[in-house]
Amino acid sequence: MSFIKANLVSKKKIDVFVFTSMGKPDNLFFKLFKDDVQKPVKIVKQSSSNDTYFYSFEMGEEFEYGRCYSLLMTDFPTITVDVSNAVNFPDFDEEFYYDGNDLGAIYSKKCTKFAVWAPTASEVILKLEDEKNGFNLIKMERTEKGVYRASVSGDLLNKKYHYLVTNSGVTRESNDPYGKGVSLNSEYSAVVDYESLLNEKRYVPATKIDNYVDAIIYETNVRDFTEDKNTDIKEKGKYLGFVEENRKTVGGNPAGIDYLKYLGITHVQVNPIFDFDNVKDDNVAASYNWGYDPLSYFALEGSYASDAINPSSRMKEFSFMVEQLHKNNLRLIVDVVYNHVFEYATSYYEKIVPNYYFRRRRTGQIARASGCGNDVASERKMVRKLIIDSAKYIVKYYNIDGFRFDLMGLLDVDTVNQLVKECKAIKNDLMFYGEGWNMGYELPFEKKACSDNCKLMPNMAFFNDSYRDIVKGPTSRDRIRQKGYINGDLSYSNGMDYAINGTVKNILYPRRFTDGNQSINYVECHDNHTLFDKLLESNYEESPETLLRRVALCNEVILYSIGIPFFHMGQEIGLSKEGLDNTYNVVKINNMRWDLVDERFEMVKKFKAQIELRKFFAFTKIHSYKEVENVYKIEHWDNGVYCVVISNETFSKPYKEIVILINPLNQDFTFEFDNEYALMLSINDKNNTVVKNGIIPNISLSIYYR
Repeated sequence: MSFIKANLVSKKKIDVFVFTSMGKPDNLFFKLFKDDVQKPVKIVKQSSSNDTYFYSFEMGEEFEYGRCYSLLMTDFPTITVDVSNAVNFPDFDEEFYYDGNDLGAIYSKKCTKFAVWAPTASEVILKLEDEKNGFNLIKMERTEKGVYRASVSGDLLNKKYHYLVTNSGVTRESNDPYGKGVSLNSEYSAVVDYESLLNEKRYVPATKIDNYVDAIIYETNVRDFTEDKNTDIKEKGKYLGFVEENRKTVGGNPAGIDYLKYLGITHVQVNPIFDFDNVKDDNVAASYNWGYDPLSYFALEGSYASDAINPSSRMKEFSFMVEQLHKNNLRLIVDVVYNHVFEYATSYYEKIVPNYYFRRRRTGQIARASGCGNDVASERKMVRKLIIDSAKYIVKYYNIDGFRFDLMGLLDVDTVNQLVKECKAIKNDLMFYGEGWNMGYELPFEKKACSDNCKLMPNMAFFNDSYRDIVKGPTSRDRIRQKGYINGDLSYSNGMDYAINGTVKNILYPRRFTDGNQSINYVECHDNHTLFDKLLESNYEESPETLLRRVALCNEVILYSIGIPFFHMGQEIGLSKEGLDNTYNVVKINNMRWDLVDERFEMVKKFKAQIELRKFFAFTKIHSYKEVENVYKIEHWDNGVYCVVISNETFSKPYKEIVILINPLNQDFTFEFDNEYALMLSINDKNNTVVKNGIIPNISLSIYYR
């Protein structure tokens, strides 16, 4: 048995390992070929141990990218030199960084131009659909910076294509990393006219967003939001169904986009809409996935399209969805997964430029901090370009309004800041926020785009897990029964001082964020248990009706805290996932329950009224550290009531003073003020009774003003 491996280890050096039980050949010789031309080579080092032989060769000239190198050794078959380690050479990024904007397939009726970055490849062939012959094979020309190109005449709209890329003698077939369209079930990339999206009618939402704290974010999923049977939405689970107007629940209440309008939220955040795996476009009902298993950073998911066979349909439908939201004074934030792909080994990126796109440990193994086995190496120049080009594309061509970054702490600070800068140059009022957990060891701490480095990313907001755990208790499964403040644990009262100020001030804990615009205040998102399910565990002795009152209290606390209020779909009605937490692939369990909207519509109305009040009050717009320092005076009453006073007339407008009383306990309390105040229930209250004393109901938040 014999095995030979030849690796390029520098531009002039090849290392060869020979494993053989046949012994060292007599009259040993080596011959090196570049394509079919023999090149000089000499042994500079050799050693052996048992059945293993090592040889280090020096070439007579520098390695030339784009050529196939092969080695012939006495009595053994010719082997191809593995050049995949070239991506780690010190000057590789500088030598092959390509700053052009023409990667992918650029369509016109007369011709389509294809370009793919494949610097280590010795050959790239375009496999292009042909109605007569099935597929044609077209050899692509290698040009500057390792970009291979081909121009094909004729109208190729919706035509399928692949790249056949040869690296180190191995040819792999791949979709286009920059492909804007894909065929059914992502089998092929497809030529699409994405420039035509710029001709779609565009609307500007009526409400202006000057600061992140002006936003009220509602997280949902294209499929989950409309799939439930209890509405008359026609295109259930689809881009189009998401924005069908004049739709109702069985009980006659607003459904779909009309429900979002009714609530008064400003931004809708949807789970990933870039093309992902594990849901078949032509058999959607058979499986489910949130979409955190991305295949493409440019093409859209087909299972949400009414016609997934036509690659252009999903583009037109998603574009329509965005503009219908805008027309209805709603903005769209997309959840992007730039930290990993579904499976690195079979990804388009690994097939085309092996070893380049994914971060590795010192041992050479793929880094796995994402939990998905394939952390993206965002710090590499062409990976950074890919991510930024993807973000710019969806802003420019789909007119979206912001990004939520999955596991953003795995990305690097420079990539995030450059992305923000270049996207804002296209559209200035975008929002940017993400999961800022400090993850992995491959990047130096100071380069991680995590919340601990928030000062380095002033335009980025972060999910505030400190806020989450103080307000409703820890999220982890092993601490699911541990209470937080709104669950009735008053030991969190001092922590509430920290949380309600958006963790911007040094109160009990070190100041976490530089500005209120950096704090995403939340207690529930698609991950983990819903708030109601958490309460079922932590407050198991209480009735469902009492738990729903705690849900409402929690939502109100979020709305009156410094920072950006964030709500998960159904949080306003205490939606349950039947006690499950990681429901990324569970069919139906994540659906919006429109029957519960009918059953609990009083909760919906109260939620709507509280959102109107947040928009109405001046103090909720505060975000700068200087303002946060002076806005709240907090009192801890002996009976457990939490009292927040806003008496600075700059912040308490249009009133002299505002008092917020929070009672998380299971009993009512009487109170007496020094002055006369009126109870505010909504912005439409005109004749509230003026009082100096009264009762604070159990598990409630009350607002008084004078």
